[in-house]
Amino acid sequence: MLISNLHRALFFARYFKRQLMSYDIFLYKSKIGRPDEEEADAIVLADTDKWAEKEINPQIKLSIVKALTECNPRLQAFDFHYGDVAKLSVKTIEEEKNKFDHIEINTSEGDAALQLIVYNNHVFITVPYWYKGDEAKQLFKDIKSYIKIIRQTAGYFVWDPQTGQVFDPAENNFEGLNQYLNISENLAEIINPSDNTHSDDLREQIKKPWWKLW
Repeated sequence: MLISNLHRALFFARYFKRQLMSYDIFLYKSKIGRPDEEEADAIVLADTDKWAEKEINPQIKLSIVKALTECNPRLQAFDFHYGDVAKLSVKTIEEEKNKFDHIEINTSEGDAALQLIVYNNHVFITVPYWYKGDEAKQLFKDIKSYIKIIRQTAGYFVWDPQTGQVFDPAENNFEGLNQYLNISENLAEIINPSDNTHSDDLREQIKKPWWKLW
């Protein structure tokens, strides 16, 4: 219980820190068959806890990765132990499932920055607050496509903590663009109200990918 409570505290500390820099979306595998924020929270928490008991399905995980990378060949799937996931088989993942805690998918250099992390029972999508106007619109169009693909492949529901939405993407559309723009268009002022730095300059200030800042 102590370890579980500590993990929960650390999880939310990291999450609220991320909120200052990125828009985060969770897609999760529901057991109750309807969108529910408490269930979404519990599944994401357990899925990111290495000590928690969880259902492991390498086939679904690999199917999600392959569906996303087939939709957009410029997405690059990577595992820290084995490198390029496109070369892996379900058998490899099954045999080494304890090492495949998650698979990271990143956009290629030159594309809008976006990362998807495929866990056993949920997918985490995160994008930095760098984009405005048409760039942001295209980015969220891509996110909508990825959400639909994950729903079709794995049946996952969506939890968007920024808007408070928990929904089935087969029935409702993802509508996070306005919330994203409310932050991205005022990011410099939000981070430092007394600083005259414009949000367009933040990309130059941040040398590392935003997901490596913590």
